[in-house]
Amino acid sequence: MGGYSSRVAELQDQMTRAAEGAPDTVKRALAEGLKRAGRAAEDALSALLDASERASAGNLGTWRKWQDRCATARAEISRAFGDAAKDHLLTPPLQLFWYQALEHEMAFFDSLAKVQTPQLHDDLLVHQDVLNKMLGELWDKWTFLLSKDVAFENDQRQVVQQVAQMAQKIVDDLAPGAVKRLSEGVARATSKSLDKARQLDDKHLGGKGIDLVKFITSLFDIDIPDGIDRDLLDAVQGGSDVYQTQKGHYRALVATYQSLVQAEKGSVLLLFNSTRAEVLTYYDKNDLGKARVLLDQAKGHLSDWASRVATSAQRGEASGFKDKVCAALDTDWKLTEELDGKFRDRFKGIFIQSLGSETIEQLAESYLFSKHLEEVTRRGAASTLKALPGRLQSEVDRAVDQGLRPLDDLVDRVPEEVRALARMENQGFKEHVRARLKDRIQTLLPIIIELAEFLEPSNLSRDFSRDELTRGLR
Repeated sequence: MGGYSSRVAELQDQMTRAAEGAPDTVKRALAEGLKRAGRAAEDALSALLDASERASAGNLGTWRKWQDRCATARAEISRAFGDAAKDHLLTPPLQLFWYQALEHEMAFFDSLAKVQTPQLHDDLLVHQDVLNKMLGELWDKWTFLLSKDVAFENDQRQVVQQVAQMAQKIVDDLAPGAVKRLSEGVARATSKSLDKARQLDDKHLGGKGIDLVKFITSLFDIDIPDGIDRDLLDAVQGGSDVYQTQKGHYRALVATYQSLVQAEKGSVLLLFNSTRAEVLTYYDKNDLGKARVLLDQAKGHLSDWASRVATSAQRGEASGFKDKVCAALDTDWKLTEELDGKFRDRFKGIFIQSLGSETIEQLAESYLFSKHLEEVTRRGAASTLKALPGRLQSEVDRAVDQGLRPLDDLVDRVPEEVRALARMENQGFKEHVRARLKDRIQTLLPIIIELAEFLEPSNLSRDFSRDELTRGLR
C-alpha cells in the first residue's frame, strides 16, 4: 500500500540520536529490528486494506479480520523489537526510546483494532445487499401481482363483454323479434275471423236460405275472443320469457363480476397492500439517509483514530491508510446510491411513497373498464328497449289494419240491409282485438323497462364499478 517508510524513517532518526556513543553492533541490530517492525506494520495495513476492499455481503466479518490482523501485527512488532534488543545492553537513552517506540506501535494497532469502521462498512454492505435482493424480489412479486391481476381482470372483462353482447342481441334480435312475434300473433288471431268470413260466398251473400243477420252476428262471435287470447298469449308470453331470461342473465353477470372483484381484492390487493406496508416500514428505517449515516460514521471513526495516534509520522501513515479505506467505502457507497436510485425509480408510487395514478390504474383499471362500459352504452340497448313499447303499439295498429282489411272488403259486399250491422260488428271486433293486444303488451312493459334501466350508463357504472378496488388500495 505504499509502505510504512515515513514511520520507519522517524524511528531510525530517533534511534540514531538516542544511540549516540552506542556500539555499532547495537545500532545495526536495532536498525534491523525497526525494519522488521516496519515490514510487519506495512503488511498489516495492506491486509486490513485488502480486507476492506474485498468486503462484501457474502464476505462479512471485516471487523473481526481487522482485530485478528492487528493482534498479529502487534505480536510480530513486539517480537521484532524483542529480538533486536535481545543480548544487547541498551543505554538508558536507547532503553527509553526503545520502550516508547514499542509502546507507540502497540498503541497504533491496538487503537486501530477498536475502530468501528469495518463493522460500519459491513453494515453498509448489508444495507446494500438487502436493497439489491429486495429490488429483485419486489420486481418478481410485482410482476406476479400484475399477471395474477390481469387474469382476474380478463375474467371481469369477459363478463362486461357478455353484457355488451347481450346489449347487441337486444338491438339486433330481441327487440325486432318482439315486434315480429306480435305481428305474427295478430296475423294468426285475425286469420280465424278471416277464415270464417271467407265462408261468405256469393251464394250466401245473395241471401238464399240464409238468415243474414244471424250469420253476420255469428261470424264475429264464434270462438274469436278465445282464439285471439290464445294466439296473443303465445306471442306475448314468448316475449315475456325472453326478457325475463335476459334479466336473469344480467343479474347473473353482475354477481359473477362482483365475486371476481372480491376475489381480486382478497388476493391481489391484499398481497399488494401487505407487501407495500412491509416495504414502507423497512424503507422508513433503512432509506439512503440511514445508509449515509453508516458511511459518515465509518469515515468519522477512522479519521478520529488517524488524528489521535502518537507521532506525526504515524499520523501521516494513518492518514494515508484512512484515505485508501475511505476510497473502498466510497466505491461501495456509490453502488448503494445507484441501487437506491434504481429502487426508487422502479418502485416510486408502487411500493414506496404515495400510490401513483399509474399503479392504481394498473391494479384497478378504472379507465379501461369505463371504456368497456361506454362500448356497452354505445350499442343503444337501453334506448332501444325504452322505445320498444311504442314500436309494439305501432305494430299492433299496422298489423290489425292490414290483417283485418279483408273483413272490410267482405263487409262492403254484404247485402245492404245487413251492411250497417256487419260494419258495427266489424268495428267491434277490431276494437276487441286492439284491446286484447294492448292488454297483453302492458304485461311486457315492466319487464322491458326494468331491463332498460339495467342498461342505463349510471346503473352499468354502479353494477360494474371499480371503486371498491380503488378504495382497497392504500
